Amino acid sequence: MRLKIVMLSGVTRHNRHQVMADINDAISAAGGWVSNHSLFSNIAATVHFALSPGRFAVLSQRIAEIGVRLDDESIALLKTLPDAPPRPEDEINASLNITFIHDEPDLRRDVPAVPG
Repeated sequence: MRLKIVMLSGVTRHNRHQVMADINDAISAAGGWVSNHSLFSNIAATVHFALSPGRFAVLSQRIAEIGVRLDDESIALLKTLPDAPPRPEDEINASLNITFIHDEPDLRRDVPAVPG
């Protein structure tokens, strides 16, 4: 059974490097796997992952323990997911967008010019 993509959003004031490592560990501990991630300067990150429907409650608890606060829409969406025992064929693709709140300047990267 393939369900829609679950898109979650949250914010945190914690260190982005530690949060990203902890999120990866939380997804793995919940029985999921990370398929991709995108970093947007030091402002935000998106993690794409797959997880069984019955494991999202475990993941959301771990996300809260990490210090990422999910928005109301994400919390409401999580409540609609089935709370059944996980089966491999019931895997759901999901993403978690995390916005990092801090006073640091934008992270700048020098991009070398391409000859030609």
